[in-house]
Amino acid sequence: MNLFVESLGCPKNTVDTELMLGYLKHSGSLKLVSDIQDADIILINTCGFITPAKEESIDAVMEAIEIKKTEPDTKVFVAGCLYERYKNELKEELPEVDGFVGVYELEKIVEKIFSKKFHTQTPYLLRETITPKHIGYLKIAEGCSNGCSFCAIPLIKGGFKSREIDELVKEAELLAQKGTKELYLIAQDTTAYMFDKNREDELCKLIDRLETVEGIEWIRLMYTYPTYITDRLIDKIANSDKLLKYIDVPLQHISDRVLNSMNRKYKSLDAVKLIEKLKKLDITIRSTFIVGYPNETQKDFYQLCDFIEKYELDWVGFFKYYHEENTKAFLLKDLDDAVKQERLEVVETIQNEVYEKKHKSLLGKEYDMIIDGISDELPGFLFGRAKMSAYEIDGLIFLENNKKIKPGDMVKIKIESMLNNTDFAASLL
Repeated sequence: MNLFVESLGCPKNTVDTELMLGYLKHSGSLKLVSDIQDADIILINTCGFITPAKEESIDAVMEAIEIKKTEPDTKVFVAGCLYERYKNELKEELPEVDGFVGVYELEKIVEKIFSKKFHTQTPYLLRETITPKHIGYLKIAEGCSNGCSFCAIPLIKGGFKSREIDELVKEAELLAQKGTKELYLIAQDTTAYMFDKNREDELCKLIDRLETVEGIEWIRLMYTYPTYITDRLIDKIANSDKLLKYIDVPLQHISDRVLNSMNRKYKSLDAVKLIEKLKKLDITIRSTFIVGYPNETQKDFYQLCDFIEKYELDWVGFFKYYHEENTKAFLLKDLDDAVKQERLEVVETIQNEVYEKKHKSLLGKEYDMIIDGISDELPGFLFGRAKMSAYEIDGLIFLENNKKIKPGDMVKIKIESMLNNTDFAASLL
């Protein structure tokens, strides 16, 4: 049977998709196909976080259902966060779907497709990766207990639940055996690792262990929470051989009024002190901000703009606020979408000016580069990243194709020119 898989949403969802593929491969005979039209079985792992992600997931499911109408023998299965959040509604409104799988019952995909129970003591060792071979995501926890007012994750996945270090190291070793060179530590909040078991400073201990895994050359820390970034962790980031001088720290806003309403557990001054500390150590900083939160005034927004202009963060993602039912913020009056869109465009313009200024200073500098693949955008070029950029979310470096170089290789390059505000052209050293 031919299986087509569509994995939507964040890297945490990617891991779940890889687990389900591993369970299926372990349990029966399936051939993975890249064209949905060739599929006997269609598996869609959905996202249910915010409105655009939900719409994308519904569109993918409806496409599969349309195929099923013309090919009645085709089976359609829906997994993931959208189903977990809207179980009753989806079952009622999508009778054409042959089976649903929740986020904490991934093993049931085997029962749905092969009509038999799935049992193993170490399911995480069955992962079949769908990322480029040199990229690996290690999900160190599920759920979240921070209680941010805008966030639906606790509604979907419940409270924070950490995985044990020994298990994570074994999974990292498996990924390394499969070719992973760049390991991403992910969770809803990586810095809360083991807080649910009343064990502090365990993230540094985990990183210490992961640094010993043979084959892993870069470790990248994602999804950290400002309040929980300790001096020891900062020192680790600044001085480690494998943990990159890079941190993803979503600040969400900088106005104390908005932060308080968001139920973020820090103030503007705390965020500023953290950013200044990281910048002094030359640590690359990625952050995200929400614009148009319900009680965001023009003054709050200008404060955010001033922060973006002054502190010149290395990489920033901006998102319009989406009014998500059953979150605490849903009780507040939503702003007009036109206001949110205007503010989004303003702050993105400021950040693009920051990029242009910062990135001009990189011209002529030398870096280690990891090759991600052959570019479709620029025929005849390879593309990849330096340590300062994370896969799929930060700026790229383009290098004239050299048939001796393959995806996953690490090479030394010199930045020659800016292709735009975020991407560069380089030469091989």
